[in-house]
Amino acid sequence: MQNPQAAERNFAEWALFLLVALCAWHGQWMVHSANPFEFLRHGSDNLGYYQWLPAAFIDHDFDRMYWCHQMEDGKWISMFTMGVAVLQLPFFLIGHFFANAMGYPVNGFSSPYAVFIMLGASTYAGAGCVLAYKLAARFAGRLPAMLAAVVLFAATNLIYYSVHEPLYSHVYSFFLIGLFCWCALRILDGPRPVHVMLMVLSGGLMVLVRQLNVIVLLFPLMMAWTSPAGLRGLWRNLMAQRTVFLLSTVLVLVPYILQMAYWDHITGNPLTFTYGRKGEHFEFDKMVPGMVLFSVRNGWLVYTPVMLPVMVLLAGSAWRGVGPARPVLAIVTFTWLMYSAWWCWWLGTSFSHRGFVDHYALLAIPLAWLFRYVLQRAWSLRLVTAILVVLAIKLNFGMMERFDWLWSWHEWTWQKLFEQVSAIVTG
Repeated sequence: MQNPQAAERNFAEWALFLLVALCAWHGQWMVHSANPFEFLRHGSDNLGYYQWLPAAFIDHDFDRMYWCHQMEDGKWISMFTMGVAVLQLPFFLIGHFFANAMGYPVNGFSSPYAVFIMLGASTYAGAGCVLAYKLAARFAGRLPAMLAAVVLFAATNLIYYSVHEPLYSHVYSFFLIGLFCWCALRILDGPRPVHVMLMVLSGGLMVLVRQLNVIVLLFPLMMAWTSPAGLRGLWRNLMAQRTVFLLSTVLVLVPYILQMAYWDHITGNPLTFTYGRKGEHFEFDKMVPGMVLFSVRNGWLVYTPVMLPVMVLLAGSAWRGVGPARPVLAIVTFTWLMYSAWWCWWLGTSFSHRGFVDHYALLAIPLAWLFRYVLQRAWSLRLVTAILVVLAIKLNFGMMERFDWLWSWHEWTWQKLFEQVSAIVTG
């Protein structure tokens, strides 16, 4: 019989999952339901991530998919890896079944496909928030963690990429990184076959989804380094489940083999930097870290101000060596600096700097620390914090409603931004 504490914990997690998933699903339907048959066709990064599925299961042709770049030799190459498509696959197959059963066009883009791909993105958003809660609860307690998970979804650009752009890679990365880090911590506690399997699978897929996520693979190593058992303890717990570890490794290599087969077919090289084929590159001699955080063009802390005190607290906690603060700060800092060296550091049309969304499950930890601090103080501070959180959520929703792709370009100025903020606050 389940003990009351476990039952209460499970209820809280399921309630959080349903809250986030249903909110994301409802938001997606409000934004995209007027044209569900166009939802998957819209040409951009979102189509680039999804196109693998209709190409594989319907067209049976990868030579020229729907959103590709034509190289100098005349061949067409997808700039995007198939990692997101792997996570979308179960929902695509359900949509494929209903398209057949209900007489819709079986082309990968009709309404049943759109409905179930939306459902999939909502599911990953909800599961990602539960994982963020579990990570934060481990280091800050359950109430601060629950507050952190809800605010993370409502007051940051996570909700934008769960509702307005659910086909981008970020909500999938958010889920995978949360799953990888949670399973890594559970393995440090002791050898667990399910967690070994999920850690290997999520670790492999998160890198395939977005290659900069490779830095997150250091999280279990950095956590083990400061644990009583050390790195040997981590290795010992993994090898206690060596069969599961090896089988999971073989399984997660399958999409990598398919990806390399595609690259070899198109370019003659099984390892291809696709963005380089388009002339896109890093400029490490022209890094702009300040712009990534504070520019009017998608600056992360400008459009997601709730993260400013979180990052200050994270830096201070890392200085004092508190819990996982140093690994989390190292991962976020690496990501920040790499984006600051990218030729398009603002990442094109982006609401806030979308590159940080992937790591929000980890940033839920210092956000929960912040709420824990507030909850331990006088009611006046709690009241002020509650007001600020509500204002941050209102600002976030208002900015999402007004967001336009022109905000990412040179014509967008601080004066225009302040006008939008003023209209939201006084509206």
